[in-house]
Amino acid sequence: MSRDNNAFIASGSDLMRRAMQNRRLVPDVPHLKPMLDELLSGSVVCEVGCGPGGITLDIAQLYPHITVLGMDVDEESIKLAQEAKDKAGTTNVRYADGDACNLDKLITVEGFEALDGGCDLVYSHAVCLCHHAHGRPTISQMRKAAKSNGIISLKEGDMGLFFAYPENAGMKRWLETFPTLSLGKGADPYIGRKLVSLVLGAGLTHSQLKDVSMHGQMQWRPQVKSGLVLGFGQIVRQSALGEDDKKLIVEGLEEWSKYEDGVVSFPGVIVTAVKGV
Repeated sequence: MSRDNNAFIASGSDLMRRAMQNRRLVPDVPHLKPMLDELLSGSVVCEVGCGPGGITLDIAQLYPHITVLGMDVDEESIKLAQEAKDKAGTTNVRYADGDACNLDKLITVEGFEALDGGCDLVYSHAVCLCHHAHGRPTISQMRKAAKSNGIISLKEGDMGLFFAYPENAGMKRWLETFPTLSLGKGADPYIGRKLVSLVLGAGLTHSQLKDVSMHGQMQWRPQVKSGLVLGFGQIVRQSALGEDDKKLIVEGLEEWSKYEDGVVSFPGVIVTAVKGV
């Protein structure tokens, strides 16, 4: 995501930043674990659009023999990530504020020299490459940051595949409205299905593609659901929706969160490629 295109639907929401800080490797990006398991000591991994650092910190703690880099355009998220790192006392993860479309500008930042073609794995997760004008440049920068035979992996959601159960009137309206709010911020809510096209347009080839698949993550834990209600509720209240719609959606979210059998799914499309020599 670029500084001049704040298309991420959750940007500007402290509640959503806090919720994203709870993201972890296995539940959120399990496709990365086999790749990480194979990395040798001294390898470098970079998350483009790390947000408040939940996944990067988890990886750093699980794989102390590698260096983990996290960058994001949102300065407040980077502050939260740094605070969590300092509190945990983890020393093999570093964070920097930067533009995903210009990763090469971070090469001069201490600890980020590996972005000059020295990363073993460069990945993004729901970083919202959802604006075509910035998607290809970002993927091109990720390709440049990877070393020869390095891995580039991307995961993006597709709002056309989102669903919730039970679907009360408020939840139904929210699922209808979510894509519209994204479009209003210049984003593409259906980017997941277009990810292969963007990857190929960024200079990678069919022969370099190693995985094109889907990850259907279900949220069902009470604490996660309550966090989603708080975060999405804040987004709804700050939106340009009418007051009746806001009331319907917020009340529907709160009602849904209390259902013992309540679930919501945010399916994502995964594309992984290996950079050529």
